[in-house]
Amino acid sequence: MQGAKGIKCAFCQGTGNHPHFRGTCPVCKGKGKNQVTGKYMACNDCRSSGQKRGTTLTCYTCAGLGVIPDTREELKAARQEIGKVREEMEQGKQELYQKPREKSKEGGIFCQCCGSDVNESITIKICRDCFSKLKELRV
Repeated sequence: MQGAKGIKCAFCQGTGNHPHFRGTCPVCKGKGKNQVTGKYMACNDCRSSGQKRGTTLTCYTCAGLGVIPDTREELKAARQEIGKVREEMEQGKQELYQKPREKSKEGGIFCQCCGSDVNESITIKICRDCFSKLKELRV
């Protein structure tokens, strides 16, 4: 494994034996150490003990390792990317709605965005071009 680190087993405290019963540790399989890759942080659910609080079971969140992958930086980058996309969508909507709208002189239906003629059979009062632009912005 590339970048793998050996950490002391949290469930058995590195002994390799099951802490509550006779036998080998179910987490490290008797080795006393576990391999983890990448960045990791302490598990909040078991407080890095590897055991579900108040029981003899392994922690469900970290599977008895006592640590979980650290995804805080990835989440921060994803939130920034979502913010950028939202800004671009808002900018695109503003550009569509800032176009001049013409009033109907003959009682016809005109696009609410660009003012071009719209087929009267269409229930939405927007032309196909503006509709496709809005659809692209939502995707």
